[in-house]
Amino acid sequence: MASELFLAKCDQSDAQKLTAYCGVIPIMETVVLESSYWFKSELFEIASNEDEQTNPGCYGKSLATWLSVELSKLGYDTEVIPEDWGWCVICAYDEYLLWVGCSAMQSETLIENYREGFPPKGNEVIWHVFSEIEVPFFKLKSLIRKWLGKLDVEAPLGNLNNELDKILSSERDIHFCTEP
Repeated sequence: MASELFLAKCDQSDAQKLTAYCGVIPIMETVVLESSYWFKSELFEIASNEDEQTNPGCYGKSLATWLSVELSKLGYDTEVIPEDWGWCVICAYDEYLLWVGCSAMQSETLIENYREGFPPKGNEVIWHVFSEIEVPFFKLKSLIRKWLGKLDVEAPLGNLNNELDKILSSERDIHFCTEP
């Protein structure tokens, strides 16, 4: 178990406790500013077998692709990649990893009726968009600068959240709703 690596949301003291307690070394330090968007929309379709690159029932590729284009227009150098929980738009990878998560929440009925290769329609799910910034553990210099307060990770994340808010709010076919 000591050789296992995983992603952890922790600060320096938590990382030390985890390493001492169970011999597991966290590889990322994640900063989250509460900024999640939940909405319904007919703009984003779910491709057949899209979840072959993620996990069964985990969608969001068309949403991630659309956001990637919109964020690129604002100067972000984006890349869309699949994750086990949905789709990720990488926005910056330098001293930190700045990214946007895109996923779909399904009702119990849709989950119960899940059939591989036959996804729900885009307007049948609640879309979820969120942003995070991570300082990789292997970027030791960046991690130390963050711990010493010399690497600002809140400003880039705050800027991204503001841009997301503008992008999503300006699209008339996005209808915000409460978190399911």
